[in-house]
Amino acid sequence: MTLARGRRIGVLAAVAVASSLLLSSCLMADVRYLASDDLGGRDNGTPGSVQAQEHLLHYLRAWTEGANEGEGDAAYRQVTASGGTNLVGILPGSDLADEYVVVGAHYDHVGSSCDHSGPADAICNGATDNAAGVAAAIDILRWFAVNDVTPRRSIVFAFWDREEDGLRGSAAYLASPLVPIADTVAYVNFDIQGANLRPSLASSTFAIGAETGGPMLRQAVAAATDAGGLDTWQLSLIFGQGRSDHANFVNAGVPSVFFSDATGPCYHDVDDEIGVVDERKLTEQARSARRLVADLADRTDAPTPTTTGLPLTTYDDALVVDELYARLMDDLDLFTPSQQATLLSQKAVIDQMAADGPDAFDSTDQTTLLIGTAKMANEILPSGPATGSCPPAERSGGDDQRRRARRPSRRPRAGPPARSTARDRTSRGRSTPPRPGARPGPRTGR
Repeated sequence: MTLARGRRIGVLAAVAVASSLLLSSCLMADVRYLASDDLGGRDNGTPGSVQAQEHLLHYLRAWTEGANEGEGDAAYRQVTASGGTNLVGILPGSDLADEYVVVGAHYDHVGSSCDHSGPADAICNGATDNAAGVAAAIDILRWFAVNDVTPRRSIVFAFWDREEDGLRGSAAYLASPLVPIADTVAYVNFDIQGANLRPSLASSTFAIGAETGGPMLRQAVAAATDAGGLDTWQLSLIFGQGRSDHANFVNAGVPSVFFSDATGPCYHDVDDEIGVVDERKLTEQARSARRLVADLADRTDAPTPTTTGLPLTTYDDALVVDELYARLMDDLDLFTPSQQATLLSQKAVIDQMAADGPDAFDSTDQTTLLIGTAKMANEILPSGPATGSCPPAERSGGDDQRRRARRPSRRPRAGPPARSTARDRTSRGRSTPPRPGARPGPRTGR
């Protein structure tokens, strides 16, 4: 290798590292702004909601084309009959531009209507739910813009309003879609990111419902997430309990995957503030999702809609739940005696289910798995001694990769994530993007 070539490689490596650091810093800057007290909990129809919209429009105006009719900001707004405002922009594709991958996250929260809201703290900041999820979606858009990469398929970036009021924003979009549903090949949803259910689950996160896109989508999710530093557990659609916007897309026949950290002690609590966001975890989640979206946008084949005839749960689900119980044993002392007894009893049942093997997994096991997991997810993990006092991010950070030894085997990979090529790197003629690291603030006089 010549000295000049070695220097060029060194410069390229340094640029790549600098770009990664800039993206990470911007990611957290977006979370801090959206979860700040100034936005008052981002309830729809409030000044804080308008400020959040302006923050998101700053990116959409710079890096996408408006999906709606009208001029200026009207091209990015979809005002719904229920009183919400969705924000939707399109990153145009190249040779498959008439096909779409939709990336979505709800930006609304509950204002001051959450647990422990009172005179001492009346703002439900919604840092993990869902400022972090919105930031992850922005991060994907930022990556395409900063690296000047044009995807083959067009990518729709959608920020939903009124999710907290019954998924109304995404429902309104699907009732009056801004791109054809028949040409929408996949939906990628973010709701609750950068959160830790307990310290023992700091490296665990979830990808729910990928079976709705057939084996291809499951394999694509595995390929994108296995390349990262987290254990991203795939679970069947029912484990999402229809509680986020992916449910509306699945009902419309669109293959979907729902990235989430589930609901822990901070859920709809005034303590869901920036201090509980695990920056390391959120950064890894954003990178994994970025790889998935790039892959879905660039590969020639597309997920096959598979939304009927699927089992509610599978033996693979049982293996994942068994592993989660095993990890939670490290935090058993954080639960009440009654909760400990329930966890130990349920763990014994799931341990046996896993030991019995896939051939023995039947409808009775499906019901047992669902009931037990629902109790853990809806009653135990959101409650306990930590309720109202969410564990700070630093408590759950660090290297806990030692727990990977019991990790269930994944399904075969679909191959490496798609990488940009010289063919993809074209100038799109959009306005100059915001300076990396700059945080757009609310505008006045509009």
